[in-house]
Amino acid sequence: MLNGIPSLIIGNLGRDPEFQQVNGKQIARISIGVTPRVKKQGQWQDAPVLWYRVTVWDTYLAEHVLNSLHKGDRVFAYGVVTSDEYQGKTNLDMSADIVGVPLDRNDLTIIPRQQGGARQQPQSSYQQPQQRASQQQSDPWGGSDDSPEF
Repeated sequence: MLNGIPSLIIGNLGRDPEFQQVNGKQIARISIGVTPRVKKQGQWQDAPVLWYRVTVWDTYLAEHVLNSLHKGDRVFAYGVVTSDEYQGKTNLDMSADIVGVPLDRNDLTIIPRQQGGARQQPQSSYQQPQQRASQQQSDPWGGSDDSPEF
């Protein structure tokens, strides 16, 4: 039985993904800001940002989230949303089964898995945000010499 509402949210990352170990398992935590549009007096306006605390429990997906996403990226997440209230403030949490990027704002390279659909264990290349920042400064396009040209 679900203990929340299955939902799809689309927004921007409020900070870089965070790494955490839970019972020996690597997970990712991300913060997604969603700006709803509301109609007031016949005009569409931005409502206040809703912040979702999103946890990615699948180790394979968490590794990709940690290595691929950065603060400000436009992302979507699908999972179960729960809420609680503390000191008059509503907190929105999501346990995400799917995290991705909209292709209208991002370029994407598909890296096939091993034959037979088996999951390839990702090489742990998670870098702390400071390491990523220095790496991005040295290569602003994030490309490598072995990238194919089209």
